[in-house]
Amino acid sequence: MSELKLKIVDFKPGMELKVKGVPKPNIDRFNINVYDSKDNITLHFDARFNYGNSHRVIVLDSRKNGRWQDAVEDGNFPFEWGKEFEVTITFADDNFYINPHNGHVLKFPNRLGDKQYDYISIEGEVTIRSICVN
Repeated sequence: MSELKLKIVDFKPGMELKVKGVPKPNIDRFNINVYDSKDNITLHFDARFNYGNSHRVIVLDSRKNGRWQDAVEDGNFPFEWGKEFEVTITFADDNFYINPHNGHVLKFPNRLGDKQYDYISIEGEVTIRSICVN
């Protein structure tokens, strides 16, 4: 699994993160993470094609002090191997709104409660076409 780790400038409430990419054929999963400088992950967006006991599901979670919290699963899975996707994450104070552009927006709480995050990472065999923060 490859990883792209980026330090971004102040991802704050009211801002959006847009990721466009293409999952390579037959991958198990890919994920997008928003986190702080201590590697506490406030948003773990995990698109699972076929990983463990999860098949074609989006898993949302957070990790604090090295411990995963309570995962939330969503079965509205729009991703396909070899086809371009776009995911937009909007930071709105207490929540993140994740739009995988399939007509279904997911809401996930800002469990760490910070008002700014400085890092994102994208893990998995995915060709990234663009990343935009505004």
